[in-house]
Amino acid sequence: MEFHEKLKEWMQLDCVAPEDIPKIDLYMDQITTFLEEQLKNTKRHEDDKIFTKTMINNYSKNHLLPPSVKKKYTRNHMILLIYIYYLKSFLSISDIQHILSPLTDLAYDDKQELSFYQIYQKIFESEHNYTEHIQESIFETFQRAEKTFEDLPGGEEKELLSQFSFITLLGYDIYLRKQVMERMIDQMYHDPEEDSHKKKKK
Repeated sequence: MEFHEKLKEWMQLDCVAPEDIPKIDLYMDQITTFLEEQLKNTKRHEDDKIFTKTMINNYSKNHLLPPSVKKKYTRNHMILLIYIYYLKSFLSISDIQHILSPLTDLAYDDKQELSFYQIYQKIFESEHNYTEHIQESIFETFQRAEKTFEDLPGGEEKELLSQFSFITLLGYDIYLRKQVMERMIDQMYHDPEEDSHKKKKK
């Protein structure tokens, strides 16, 4: 039960609720300050930065983020930055670009029937409804790890091995999910012309 409570505490991370995203356009400094405050508890170390000016400028140069309008960034810019922040923890910038570019083309213009903001609202709600399921899944992994060395006598060695088993099982889970994501991206967003070009080179 003690671990279950710890897990709940560890999973209480900051997130940016749709209604908290400013409706007005912001300058670069205002965006970095806003996201730094909103996501501060997701940082592992206190001196880590959520975003810097250089990061945001690089995202624009690499066409991951549409350019600012008269040096101001819209609500849609902020939504894209939030997705980039979470996805870059486990996907390459190239993969993130493959995922976000079609979405940006589809709904970045707020005049569309389904706006970018509405998409964010729906996904935000879906993610938070899924949190409890993830928590229970991690707890089941913890229980499985506890049984890995149950034949050993109690003590520091057994505890160390159980913790190692738990971390590696979680790592295996992340690795497999990442594999699935990468395969999906390769299948959904690959460029047939690029593939044809590669084949000709061979």
